[in-house]
Amino acid sequence: MVVHDFIRSRKDSWAQLQAFLDKARRLSLARVPLDAFREGSSLYRQAVADLAYARMRFPGHPVVKELGQIVGQAHSILYQPGKARSSGWTVFWRRTWPTSVRAAAGPILLATAIFWAGAIAGFFLTAQNPVLERFFVSPPMREAIAAKRLWTESLTRTAPSAGTHIAVNNINVSLLTWALGLTFGIGTVWLLLFNGLMLGAIAAACLRAGMLTPLAEFVVGHGSLELPAIWISAGAGLLMADAMLFPGRYGRREELRLQGRKSVQIIVGIVPLLLIAGAIEAFISPSNAPGAAKALLGLCLGLALLSYIVLCAAAPKSDRVPGPKAGGREGD
Repeated sequence: MVVHDFIRSRKDSWAQLQAFLDKARRLSLARVPLDAFREGSSLYRQAVADLAYARMRFPGHPVVKELGQIVGQAHSILYQPGKARSSGWTVFWRRTWPTSVRAAAGPILLATAIFWAGAIAGFFLTAQNPVLERFFVSPPMREAIAAKRLWTESLTRTAPSAGTHIAVNNINVSLLTWALGLTFGIGTVWLLLFNGLMLGAIAAACLRAGMLTPLAEFVVGHGSLELPAIWISAGAGLLMADAMLFPGRYGRREELRLQGRKSVQIIVGIVPLLLIAGAIEAFISPSNAPGAAKALLGLCLGLALLSYIVLCAAAPKSDRVPGPKAGGREGD
């Protein structure tokens, strides 16, 4: 049997097992109906056999890694329920989200590069052609910059409501950037470029007015979380675009379903980042705190986010190595 025939003949069973695992995570294993549990256990044993066969016949093929992940998840849920189900959200924040982000490093880095390409282009184009400011910098911003002050000074007077408004707006932008991945990535790339161009144009306008340092002091604190959240959201959108453009071995619909599940996990995790960034932008960024203190805050937050993604993404060995173990819900 060639690998494509093997995948085609077994993929429905693997999809049923994945659906069972999703249900077990959502309800907790103890609440899964007995019939569904027995069916899930049977599907798990079949998947273990499939994994052994794939390792023997198709070593090095991506299907081996994917099957290993599914079997490892099933083993953890079926045979270690007390540990795995102690807290679904704890597992999500400790492992699922950072692991999903790390697995999507390619699309996220691509999104980051697109954004900064737009920012650099916007900066140099606006610096050489000041007339372009009106396309990217709003009239209130231009008036404030001309008066040698930032347009953000009013935030200190309305910090609580401003923080909420900022967070909601950033969440909406991130969700839109993610959802436009369904336009084969065109909408996501356009939003990244436009926001990059706008940031570059604002920086050029502030530089011309001698206001670049105040702008940097304002952005550095909350930007260390806000900008990565947007890049991560865009990367999640590009995951769906990749499934639509290059569907791979499962076909476009199935690949989109699989990548869509991963992208949803990623997008859920950016909401707390944007809430924290909104609070910082409303209370700290426009304050009279020293610029060095704001820069230190931004550096610490950025390093903390990076460390969290890198260190928590590594699952314990017990979650990665599949294999039957006694002590399940019932005798299997």
